[in-house]
Amino acid sequence: MLNYRLSVAATAEPWQRYQAIYVHVPFCVQKCLYCDFASYAGYQDAQKQQYVQAVAQEIAARREEAQYLDEAASIYFGGGTPSTLPTECLAQLVKALKANGFWRRPREATIEVNPGTADLAKLQALRALGFDRISFGVQSLQDGELRTIGRIHTAQQALEAVALARKAGFRRINADLIYGLPGQTLASLLDTLERLTATGIEHLSVYGLIVEEGTPLERLVDSGRLQLPDEDEAADMYELVQNFLHEAGFARYEISNYAKQGQQSQHNIVYWQYRPYIGFGAAACGFDGSARRTATESVQAYVEQAGQLTPENWRMSSLYTVEELDASLQLEEFMFMGLRRSAGAQLAEARARFGVDVLQRFGKELQRFIDGGFVEYDAQSEVLRLTERGMAVGNQIFDVFVIN
Repeated sequence: MLNYRLSVAATAEPWQRYQAIYVHVPFCVQKCLYCDFASYAGYQDAQKQQYVQAVAQEIAARREEAQYLDEAASIYFGGGTPSTLPTECLAQLVKALKANGFWRRPREATIEVNPGTADLAKLQALRALGFDRISFGVQSLQDGELRTIGRIHTAQQALEAVALARKAGFRRINADLIYGLPGQTLASLLDTLERLTATGIEHLSVYGLIVEEGTPLERLVDSGRLQLPDEDEAADMYELVQNFLHEAGFARYEISNYAKQGQQSQHNIVYWQYRPYIGFGAAACGFDGSARRTATESVQAYVEQAGQLTPENWRMSSLYTVEELDASLQLEEFMFMGLRRSAGAQLAEARARFGVDVLQRFGKELQRFIDGGFVEYDAQSEVLRLTERGMAVGNQIFDVFVIN
């Protein structure tokens, strides 16, 4: 049953209407060693076409949800590597979204691209389809580091991709970077930052490497075949990123994200504001404000089941796993996500959405972090936010809001 908070009224609160659409493309040319996402290599164009047809079927079957969509809802094609799809397949997905009322006047339409799959014709086609933001998985501009983690592109290809995106008409360009890579040093990280920011790029997402369970990287590290920077070196890299990007004119607006003025990712902000969104595709997750609906990760199972969806049966399909979230968990997640942003968590909104006075319930536990300079509270705007110091130990602060 649809979350009662969602509304068809254009005057509804932002958390009462879907604010974003996510489409998952699970295909890659080659799986990176550190990746534990639902992404797969080895699929042929015919199989990709079958998948696209299944996603289009899912979109059509769920068209009733479009009545609860904000007119400016953002669009995001992620993966995997969406740019591995033939252009005609991407056009088919865009057409399905538009025909069923999901692609209206998006405040932003983003697509992820691996630099190794980018050429001018492809990028121009993406721009012509309506994508106005592009996100490149760069990760590093050191060829040795790229080879070590299994990336398919070189540093030069990454730099060329940024230039080609600009030539194709993109004015909002993001690059993902990772620090703490095997063999990485402060000097190599600094060189990557210098060369990438010299391109005039407007947005950077910078993540510390996490060795995920079950990945090839975990096996290589555990066996001693690859060695990671130690904790002190990783901490120095984190500090280097903060200082360099600040001096380069990038404002940190979320724990791992930095942007020039006005260049923040409008789609990702929806997640951090804990607003409802819809997900289409294998492994795609959607959130209606009180429940998450996640599709199977299996491409084969997705194609088989999504192809059978209709407006009458999709809600009950075994394609999805539905997780109902109780009020305490919703509040917990709202605070987690809000505090990731430099803008902080809006406590008036928490009160309106969940009926909870956050300071009254958690004030005692928060006080030591406020006294220690990790958290600050603006009484006038009713905003609770992490300081720069607090961003470095965010997980300790998030634990305050965990209700067992």
